[in-house]
Amino acid sequence: MTTIQRDTISYTVIALASGILLLWIIPAFSPEYPGYGAPATLVPDIAAGFMLGLSLLGLLKIAWTRAGYERTKVDGVHWLHLVKFFVPCGIMMPAMHYLGFIPAGVLFLLVIQLSCGQRHPVPLVLVAVLPVVLVYLLMRYVLSVPMP
Repeated sequence: MTTIQRDTISYTVIALASGILLLWIIPAFSPEYPGYGAPATLVPDIAAGFMLGLSLLGLLKIAWTRAGYERTKVDGVHWLHLVKFFVPCGIMMPAMHYLGFIPAGVLFLLVIQLSCGQRHPVPLVLVAVLPVVLVYLLMRYVLSVPMP
């Protein structure tokens, strides 16, 4: 497998997974919009939209620079790395529905960090807790978004 094949497959899988997040998982597991503030789907939609947009930009880059693209052999796509990221992403919305935003968010960030190799307990806990609490406070009390 060459780098162009690996990158094309990777970007395509990310684009498809982001599309599934946007079209099915986020709408199915988000609370109803109460008619005030920003909808609860705002942050997940933005995150999945960025993933989709960046993967489409990667595919566009491959299409435009195909002739000059490096054709070195690689050892293939590391599917396990993608699975380690996308399975927690797919479980995040149902987990928020059943557990609530803070427990699901902390668990999500812990799982992602552990799958990326973080083993130091202080950064692990700080990165798992602080962004979740900050986003919760911002969404709930500044933007008046109903949180699950």
